[in-house]
Amino acid sequence: MPLPSRAVRKAFPTSNDRGFVGCPACPPDGWSPNPLLRPDRYFAAHDDAPPLSHAALAVAIATAVGAARIVGQLAATLDVVITVDNPADPGEGICENPAFEDTPSGCDQPPTVQRELGALVAREFSWFPPVSFVLVPVWWLFQTGVLHAASAVVGGEGSFGETLVVAGWGMVPSLLWILGVTAFIVPTVQSLTGPANPDGAVDALRAALSGLQPMVFGLAIVTAVWAGAIRTFGLADARSLHSTTAAGVVGALTVFGLLFELV
Repeated sequence: MPLPSRAVRKAFPTSNDRGFVGCPACPPDGWSPNPLLRPDRYFAAHDDAPPLSHAALAVAIATAVGAARIVGQLAATLDVVITVDNPADPGEGICENPAFEDTPSGCDQPPTVQRELGALVAREFSWFPPVSFVLVPVWWLFQTGVLHAASAVVGGEGSFGETLVVAGWGMVPSLLWILGVTAFIVPTVQSLTGPANPDGAVDALRAALSGLQPMVFGLAIVTAVWAGAIRTFGLADARSLHSTTAAGVVGALTVFGLLFELV
């Protein structure tokens, strides 16, 4: 049975252990369903005041797990040994330069050394986890502004804070999408046997990952539908919109986002 609208729930303010008197479909007192699985009942249960702290905690956990997973897991699976230039070697141009009376320091070092590709990747992308905790909140605010403005065009009414909660829960599937993509990428990387030089290894990795693009886009569509359902029910409740109107707003923005990913 679909949940009644906010206006109907407000018409039955008295509640008992089975829910609102005269409104059996309304959520019972103290019952808080999972917003990722039953967003319709979640936002109905938190009518007028969906907890922002819950959404913020979910976004923070998903961001931390996603960022750590994509860097740590890839670094752990890239156990390929490659040959790189030795930074301690000044090079032939200096070591064999007759202008120097004494042999420059470091000329006794080998010109190349062997390094694990995983360690190089971890060091190269060590900036990603901390930066993600800055970019994700910015992206959260941006999505909230777009949802709030788009729903206002179709007559939506409600606070920016409620839309912020809706956008936050709608972001969680997208952050979890990283875990799904990584689950497919890791076996591909583990089976990779690339050249022993950095450029060749990167080219081999790029070629291997290019074959996963259809799967990645397919997961993006599934994630978009999941997130779209959360945003639709949340926006309908937070902005006092009919579910069809909210679905139209969210659907248009979702299609635009998918087309943007294809560009």
